[in-house]
Amino acid sequence: PPAVAEFRFNKTSVNRTVDRHHIMPSGDLQIQSSTIWDSGVYVCTAHNPLIKKRLTALHKIYLTVHEPAAEEVPSFTSLPPEVMNVVTGSNVTMECAANGNPAPVISWNKEGSHLPRTRHRVVLGNLEIFSVHSRDNGIYVCQATNRLGTIFAHKTQLVVQEPPHIVTPLQNHIVLHGGELQLQCSVQGNPVPIVHWLHNGKRVHRTSHITISEMGIHIRKMTKHQGGMYQCFANNFLGTVYSTAHVSVLPLNESHIPDKNGDDENEPDSINGAAENSGKRKDGHKRKKSKGVKLVLPSRPEISRLSDDSVMVRWSVPHNDGLPISFFKVQYRDVSLAHSHWKTVEEDVPPHIHSHAITGLKAGGRYRFRIVAVYSNNDNKNGPNSIKFLLHKDPPKRKPTQGPIIRRVKAESSSAITLFWEYSDLDAVDVEGFYIYYRLTQSAGDYLKITVAGSNTRSYTVSYLLPDTSYDIKMQCFNVAGASEFSNICTHKTLALPSMGEKKVTPVPDLLESSVSGDKDLLYIVLGVVAGVLVLVMAVFVVLFILRHRHKRRRCVQGTSDHNSNLQQNGHMGNGDYFTTQSRITINPLDSVELSELSREKYAAAIVTQISNGHRISPMDLSKVPKTS
Repeated sequence: PPAVAEFRFNKTSVNRTVDRHHIMPSGDLQIQSSTIWDSGVYVCTAHNPLIKKRLTALHKIYLTVHEPAAEEVPSFTSLPPEVMNVVTGSNVTMECAANGNPAPVISWNKEGSHLPRTRHRVVLGNLEIFSVHSRDNGIYVCQATNRLGTIFAHKTQLVVQEPPHIVTPLQNHIVLHGGELQLQCSVQGNPVPIVHWLHNGKRVHRTSHITISEMGIHIRKMTKHQGGMYQCFANNFLGTVYSTAHVSVLPLNESHIPDKNGDDENEPDSINGAAENSGKRKDGHKRKKSKGVKLVLPSRPEISRLSDDSVMVRWSVPHNDGLPISFFKVQYRDVSLAHSHWKTVEEDVPPHIHSHAITGLKAGGRYRFRIVAVYSNNDNKNGPNSIKFLLHKDPPKRKPTQGPIIRRVKAESSSAITLFWEYSDLDAVDVEGFYIYYRLTQSAGDYLKITVAGSNTRSYTVSYLLPDTSYDIKMQCFNVAGASEFSNICTHKTLALPSMGEKKVTPVPDLLESSVSGDKDLLYIVLGVVAGVLVLVMAVFVVLFILRHRHKRRRCVQGTSDHNSNLQQNGHMGNGDYFTTQSRITINPLDSVELSELSREKYAAAIVTQISNGHRISPMDLSKVPKTS
């Protein structure tokens, strides 16, 4: 924010609350009826209260006040600039100070007019105007007078700047194929707003059939492709506004054209969303249906009372696997009046908004409501009619008075903001849900409204927002009797779009962060237990593996022993309960030698030879060693 000027006099802060001291918007310090006690050293300091920083000027001001020696005519010490620009609705101060003896009286006047009676005051000779209006444009003159004469300051021109606003909003039109369309968009603002036109979101340019002027747009020889949504945008450096109209182009063979509001005098009441005899035209022939095009209808609207002359209309849209919806229109009619017509609310409701407030109704009236969906192919279709709604002047049920309190606002992404709120049922009144209102912080336009169903809901994410943009958000709670007072207003900004080179990082939820940071010790304990269990499991597996390996070795040894026992000396091999084919197998070459024929030395040599050749020697062979004589 702009810095705040402060002064120190002889190392003591100047008390701006004293009547004689006045710090001007320009930062100048004015001292009224100065005396010799005001002489001294003054130092200026710039203070930013938001970041709590101060910057002291490098120079010092030495003021010396003398007793006046004689009378002197007025002379100006501070003059306003020749031109001052101010935005409508804000305040402005024109500074004017003068010296003289006796002290001059300073007054102001406006050339060719008078000062605003209840919106101005003069403080220490400075003119202050509050809530500046466009009629405050003009030239202002400051004059100083004492008994020696009057002097006039240079003239100051006040230029009041206005953000653009639309004087005449666009109206919906229905034209025949080949006909002409004239749309007028009257705007005001200072500087003069620049106006441009969009058709279904694309810029409209001049052609041989399209004429664009300051007052509007004129299209000749309309075709079906030129139907749809037209928008008039007006902008200057203070802001942008727009108005929207829907244009329908009917084929030449269409025999009936409803009025501009989309009402049909002979249209019957809708029953469960389908008009009686809606399948036939007035001539008795069936109306042709669009083939291959699916149009998903909005639901039957639900109505809640807002005040004696207004209601909130809420609806939903099933899963839309057909043509996209461009926007909604809300229609209503007073069924207590005979031959009443459907009236269409002027505003277009964006496709992601499923609620809209309707004003200008009358207490005691009975109304039906319906939602019209306008699709991307410029076709439209009516949803089911609501049940009859009686707008009570004195509702049988009390409405809530205390609104919710917004506790926290969080930017989820570049297009979404989440609200967290609290609601205390101090009135002991049941509520059905909440209304969320939001708009651009820099905009002075109407709030967009979202309906949140459920009395126990305490958070909601608002989507379809602009990136890096600040929004003002407020809330109400409601029931069938009406809505509560508004909550506190919160201002929050969406996230900026990530740059192309930036890696997208998914933020960790706050709950996880707080849980991990608060329970680090518990996390370490859990990790240690898990590691210990894994080590124990590994040890069990190792032991089981060793035991199994030993068991296999034992079985292998046992199998070898069993195999050897099955070998018969006669060469027969056992296989169950019978012997296989005979074959002579020499188990030990020594079997063919008569031991008695060998001496002890030769027998020992034969044993050694058999061992060196890889033959196995059984204990029976060793028992046959001849005894020495």
